[in-house]
Amino acid sequence: MAKKNFELNDDTAHLLNYYLKRSQGNWDEVINIAIKKYICDQLNSQQVKDALQHTGKDAFPAEDVLRNFGDNWMQD
Repeated sequence: MAKKNFELNDDTAHLLNYYLKRSQGNWDEVINIAIKKYICDQLNSQQVKDALQHTGKDAFPAEDVLRNFGDNWMQD
């Protein structure tokens, strides 16, 4: 899959670096697990099932999924 660029805030970067220095995980693995867990916590089980069944870029409207995150999904 294509790489996406994003910036971690200072606290998150510090926590990630701290964790990686003390574990056997790698950056990509931790980020993928964290994002998947966050998204699965925000969606109900049917939405997760529906999202995982679609494989194409435009197979389903992402705005329908993202709408369920609520207004503060990026604040944590």
